[in-house]
Amino acid sequence: MDNANYDPPMLLEVAAGDALAEHPFVLVDVGCGLGIDAAWRRFGSHLHAHGLDPQLEEVERLRREEENPNVKYHTAFVGLPDEPPPPPDDLYFNPVVRSSTSEVLARATASSPASLEERNDWADRGLTTRKISLADFLRAQGVADVDFVKIDTDGGDLEVLRSFETMIASSRVLGFMVEAPFTGSPTDSILTFANVDRFLKRHGFLLCTLSVNRYSRAALPAPFKYSILAQTTFGQAMWSDLVYLREGVHPDADRYGALSPAKLLKLACLYELFQAPDVAAEILLVHKERLKKLVDVPRLLDLLTPPLRGEQLSYRDYVRAFEQDPTRFYPEPEPEPEPEPEPELQPRSRARRLAARALGR
Repeated sequence: MDNANYDPPMLLEVAAGDALAEHPFVLVDVGCGLGIDAAWRRFGSHLHAHGLDPQLEEVERLRREEENPNVKYHTAFVGLPDEPPPPPDDLYFNPVVRSSTSEVLARATASSPASLEERNDWADRGLTTRKISLADFLRAQGVADVDFVKIDTDGGDLEVLRSFETMIASSRVLGFMVEAPFTGSPTDSILTFANVDRFLKRHGFLLCTLSVNRYSRAALPAPFKYSILAQTTFGQAMWSDLVYLREGVHPDADRYGALSPAKLLKLACLYELFQAPDVAAEILLVHKERLKKLVDVPRLLDLLTPPLRGEQLSYRDYVRAFEQDPTRFYPEPEPEPEPEPEPELQPRSRARRLAARALGR
């Protein structure tokens, strides 16, 4: 995952203890092909997950290789079974079809030796015909409490969101990761950043972080960013992985559903995981009286505190340093470059220089 901290000290401390023993972290991964990301494994034995994907063989592989008995995989398309697909997008607003990636994928064939990771061609694999709404699926599984929903369906993410809408409030879900394009027509039913943002804000979620994926035009192909036929190192900003999380401290946050101490602790862990430890610290401070029954709040604050100019301080000393001298938080000055040694003169040049001195020039 982009913009994730794979070594979150506070989260690892929480996962090593028993604060979540009765309140495991519940992940729903829609589009789990290639497996659940390692970032979620940081919750250790407290991770409970349901992964859904339409690829029959891939889901079977994941089931065979999974070591956590609380992580389950299911074959299904997720969306709105009774709703017709949205109309084709206006290509004026969707130039990705003119990208170098689209061109090379159009030339790829099913007999290509490229792997799933390289081609990202899951639609060419054996797929289930089953389609179910996310809310209906979770109810059928007896899952009432959800902490995070990750969605990556290569185009159907908004439909998945809408299929979960009736459970957003009751499940007290804390966040979403959604893949969506910046491009696309202004039609409400089209998957775009604008429509995802509007949908999630309506339910009280705020943008925490995003990645920007660029796609070069076929007229001037750029190097691929990874070993996969996808985003490139330059080109128009077209797609993004978006992370939205609940607000944890605003006095009006409860209008979207009150959060228990365990939910607040998991929300703080999510903010740290997605590189916003400052928000995690704010949650710990505002709710310290409610959280102290679960964790050692001062200890977690110390774990969230980054080094200051190479020195590891406690949370209290770190904040005091900022209050006393905010300029200590300026970027460290670049080291002065070493002076270049004066080049040695060639013998003829040296002789001329000595002669000039002798003549008083």
